[in-house]
Amino acid sequence: MSKPEPQPKTLEEHREYLYGIVKLQLFYLHVRQTELDPNEPFRDAIRNRVDIYRKTEANPGPLNPPELYFDTPAWTVMEDQALALMEKYNSSSEADRKNFEEEAFLVFKDSIDQRCERDYRDTSVLARYQCGSLRHDLELQPSGFLGFHIANSVAPRSIFDDPLHIPRCLRALLRVAEEVYHAKGLATRTWLNSSERWIACFPKVWKDNLSEPADPVRAAAWHYGWWGQFISARGTLQKKNAAFMRANKTFPLLPRASQATIAEFKEYLANILDNNETEG
Repeated sequence: MSKPEPQPKTLEEHREYLYGIVKLQLFYLHVRQTELDPNEPFRDAIRNRVDIYRKTEANPGPLNPPELYFDTPAWTVMEDQALALMEKYNSSSEADRKNFEEEAFLVFKDSIDQRCERDYRDTSVLARYQCGSLRHDLELQPSGFLGFHIANSVAPRSIFDDPLHIPRCLRALLRVAEEVYHAKGLATRTWLNSSERWIACFPKVWKDNLSEPADPVRAAAWHYGWWGQFISARGTLQKKNAAFMRANKTFPLLPRASQATIAEFKEYLANILDNNETEG
């Protein structure tokens, strides 16, 4: 019997996702503040290591806004309350961690609820993706390579369900890189570069060129290059990876950088696409 088609997530499922990811990020903040990097100012951590702000009504813009209004009362009142709770529950004990997560979540909950439907209906992120599930930068890197980013344009299905989806996106991206930007090749830094399923979509040299994993404490950042691994194909919380973070106090998959040249991609994609069904 074939597997039933996945259904798009509902508004209530999106609310559950927002609750789940914010609670996970509050857990992570407490771990950072009490164990991993206790000297980092709390305001720096909550603004730069996680993206709670973007999920609240304090963010008047889209999912990934061009401007951040961290100095407005809509945000600072909540941030001040969360800071006070961190100072109250400042030990690495399980009790303090649990209390901080639960009470700090209540600080943000109403603001998350106020933004929830707007967040759910926001399609601005995917609108910027020029090549299916891939989006290229608008300028070349100093190395002459064109950087790119990853989203899921086929949700609620996974980008891996169709083995030709990523190769087709790469071929479209490659055309732009070569014809518009005259790039040497393509490059990206993402947690996906620690995933064998992702690496299997690329020429062998991609794996050979992988950088060392990013430092899980000093390099951790708010964006999807780190936190995308906690989002399922349907846009819900990826519970397996969330459980890993809670058990191990770190990210399951660390971002790595890699690159391959235009010629290397062309040879690989010709073998993959030209020997399979015609591109759709």
